[in-house]
Amino acid sequence: MAATAVEARARRRVAPSQGRRDVVLLLGPCVLYLLAFSIFPLVYSLYVALCDYDQVTGDFTFIGLGNFRELFSSSEFWQATRNTAIFTLGGVTLQVLLGTALALFFDQRLRGSALVRGILILPMLLTPIVVGLMWRALLNPDWGLLTWLVGKVGIDDPQWLSDPGTALRVLLVVDTWQWMPFVFIIVFARLQALPREVFEAGEVDGASWWQRTKHLTLPLLLPAIIFAAIFRGIDAFRTFDLVYGLTGGGPGQATTTLSFEAFQNGFSFFRYGYASAVSYFMVVVMAIGLTVLLKFVRIRREEI
Repeated sequence: MAATAVEARARRRVAPSQGRRDVVLLLGPCVLYLLAFSIFPLVYSLYVALCDYDQVTGDFTFIGLGNFRELFSSSEFWQATRNTAIFTLGGVTLQVLLGTALALFFDQRLRGSALVRGILILPMLLTPIVVGLMWRALLNPDWGLLTWLVGKVGIDDPQWLSDPGTALRVLLVVDTWQWMPFVFIIVFARLQALPREVFEAGEVDGASWWQRTKHLTLPLLLPAIIFAAIFRGIDAFRTFDLVYGLTGGGPGQATTTLSFEAFQNGFSFFRYGYASAVSYFMVVVMAIGLTVLLKFVRIRREEI
């Protein structure tokens, strides 16, 4: 018994250090990855945002908040901010509304709905740059298929991408076409997991389809809808590849988003400090927006 007690005390003395070694072994690679690919780029890009790059000498000169002062006084920057806000809010709203409506429609279990659902999600399997180039070909003013089709119904020279008033709307439509299936999948999966007894009880009580949808289905689907909207909002806010492939930010600055503004200044004009300042503005806006939105989501869950 005495020997057993001694061994137990020895194991207890060894266990903490062994546990620490296990923690370091398991979390070490993750910490190194975060330091190399998240923390270091953030810190270094902040340093670059506070500097001015000289293309001749290749040196960075510290200028403090000069890039940020130029940023907030630039009309091009505020135009890109406006375009990003319209693209994000408008696109997410359209995708949530259409995706939820399609989920409710396919919940009717119509014949052949499984095949249609499979076809419906095909656009989201394509990369955005491919989608942009594909739609750019479809909307070509000389030989585009859609231009030819609308010409058959009497609409000549529609100016899809060359008119500043329509280019951003076309960008919104294409983004909705590609990513609305994502919202549909999330909401439809949640809808299939809901208990059918709740809806059957509402039907027995005499509630119409609209009443059941308004007072039962939508409140139960709200967490999934908000989840899909958050993910789509994050992705839409930083959209670059679709803009690059479809409009190139034009005509003029009509479809330039913040991501495209940062890319253009960094890799076309070699203004690395200004581009980093734009990127940091995006980081701050996204952090504030997500903080407020997640607080809203928590409150809504408590109400449900």
